Amino acid sequence: MIITHLIYDTRSLRACSLTCYSWYIAAVHPLHHTLVVDIGSLDQKFRWPNPLRHMHVLGLLPLVKRFRIHRGCYRDQAIGFSPKLLFNRHIPRQLLALTNVRQLGIDYLNIPEFMPKIQQYFGHFLPTVRFLTLRAPKGSRRQIIYFIGLFQHLQDLQLLYDRVDSQDEPADDLTLIPTFVPPLRGRLTIKNFTRIGLLEDMINLFGGIRFRHIDLFNVTGMRLLLDACAKTLKSLRLHPGDIRGEGVSLECKQFTADDSTAVSSLQDFDLSRHISLQALRVTARSVYGAPDTASNLLKYVLSTIQSPAFSRVVVLYRDCDFHGVRSKGDSSWPPLRELSQAEATEEASRHRRRFEVLRQVHEARDFRLVLCADVWDPIGEYAVQMLRQAVAEEKANEGFDTFFLEPLVIYNPLRGGR
Repeated sequence: MIITHLIYDTRSLRACSLTCYSWYIAAVHPLHHTLVVDIGSLDQKFRWPNPLRHMHVLGLLPLVKRFRIHRGCYRDQAIGFSPKLLFNRHIPRQLLALTNVRQLGIDYLNIPEFMPKIQQYFGHFLPTVRFLTLRAPKGSRRQIIYFIGLFQHLQDLQLLYDRVDSQDEPADDLTLIPTFVPPLRGRLTIKNFTRIGLLEDMINLFGGIRFRHIDLFNVTGMRLLLDACAKTLKSLRLHPGDIRGEGVSLECKQFTADDSTAVSSLQDFDLSRHISLQALRVTARSVYGAPDTASNLLKYVLSTIQSPAFSRVVVLYRDCDFHGVRSKGDSSWPPLRELSQAEATEEASRHRRRFEVLRQVHEARDFRLVLCADVWDPIGEYAVQMLRQAVAEEKANEGFDTFFLEPLVIYNPLRGGR
């Protein structure tokens, strides 16, 4: 029970592991649950393959359940993950010791460099991996789908690109067929994605996709994905405003969905076919944009929903939604300080405007409101405290009478859950 309370406190876990043999056995599993290796780090301690080699020598690799091959953003942009640059005769043997990995993440995977012997490098991950993250993978449509199809028990998939650009489609081998058809019944997250042909091939080669939760950030082919998951989708994360906080015009046939370069039609947000939908997730920044824009879009989306199971709207607050926490003009983390009276007033006003939009949306359709604080250290506790104060004030003013407000949900991505 003690270790459970300290499960995300690395320094305390290290101290516990030195206490005695029993405490070592209890602390060693969460201590080595996650392994991140950086292929572009300047620090030799974290640079590929040093962490992998050190943990292999100590026999700790079987304890790893979350393995990520990361590329730092300050190195040569040409660096990718390929066997020619980063593998020696020892690394395949060290990778074989990762027998219990459930979450696998690879940045800039160069799939053509691994073909046709790709299973020799990744085959030992196949029985255990349930969550796969690929950041800017390199390869043709069939090669990327073939790699995804290696994981026969895969549930969650993330395809992330750093920015939207013109991605030339490499020549494809139409005879390349996925080895397995993974279940793909968890969460799908796609960011800055324009390769609609890849999505079409994935749906065709896998006989459809059945994700229950979808997060789409600036994606071409949004309607295609939503239609493919019409019978299984339970929650959808909407991004009705762009990154500049500008609203969308419902009078136009097209508008910005998330980024200023992404254009979607209003019909893309029609959810009338999604018979299992239970919740909509929206970011706090997108709730309040140009006057009436966010509320009108949310009203439209809610009016299309026919699912009898729909009941919740989840508003996700991120650290950027707490303007008073950081010093103006300072990109680094400032020391936490008490807000001035003017800053506190402005922060409270910002929350009230968002709550007012939600009240307007609630008039169009009844739902339960859930506020979720998605915050990063070190401002987490301070930001959540400010949100709690705003909620308490709204309750005192009876602003949430018809919302049936649930308790505030705290979610910290660094700690992997609520």
